[in-house]
Amino acid sequence: MLKNRYLTQYVLDDLSEKMVFIEGPRQVGKTTLAREFVAKQFRKTGYYNWDSRTDRRKIMQSNWPGNAELIILDEIHKYKKWKSFVKGGFLWKQK
Repeated sequence: MLKNRYLTQYVLDDLSEKMVFIEGPRQVGKTTLAREFVAKQFRKTGYYNWDSRTDRRKIMQSNWPGNAELIILDEIHKYKKWKSFVKGGFLWKQK
């Protein structure tokens, strides 16, 4: 059984208004928080891990589901130009 993290609600609240970045030491549950708690609050999500060649190609092509409510880019910090990519690569619609 997964333990709900105290950060979960803060992340969900912030996602209603902006991008959220989760950082921390290795093996503390960042991916679990994103995939198991946050993503389950949305009907359609896209999860992509930079460490996967297939996912990396999809990231570089911005190949995500058009109806996705949430896109998770795991390990994106390993991409040298990740800040420019994230800043310019997403168009956000206002609710």
